[in-house]
Amino acid sequence: MPDIERSESLNHLSQSLEKTLIQNRSLFEDMTRFTKDESLRLAHAQLDHANQAFSHFRERRDLSGLIGAQQEWIRQTMHEYAGLSLRYAEMFHTLAKHVQSHVKHTVSDLQHQTEEMAEDLGQMQNDAVRPHNGAHVEHPHMPAE
Repeated sequence: MPDIERSESLNHLSQSLEKTLIQNRSLFEDMTRFTKDESLRLAHAQLDHANQAFSHFRERRDLSGLIGAQQEWIRQTMHEYAGLSLRYAEMFHTLAKHVQSHVKHTVSDLQHQTEEMAEDLGQMQNDAVRPHNGAHVEHPHMPAE
């Protein structure tokens, strides 16, 4: 394979890997941002639920009122966690689709590069095997030991 073609193939492969790294970094940044935003949202929701529960505790001094306030607090907390789980599931589903698409694209690029390299090697082999227009080429003999 000529050096120029090899250099072009390596350059293309290098560009593909660089593109992959950039996309992965972007994806990681999106996941980090999502996680941070959801964690903050959940923390604020928990503080709101706690404030509501304490308000109910102050308003209701009897045992049934306190138990009712506690059950409402637990219900709201479970609702928030269920919502958070659904948002995470959606995020991971989107992530999986993105990764699958990226892998298909990368495999297609690598397959194309491999086919081109195989064609180049086949051409080089044909050139090496082809007769040299009737010229007799002597091969040097190995020196006797």
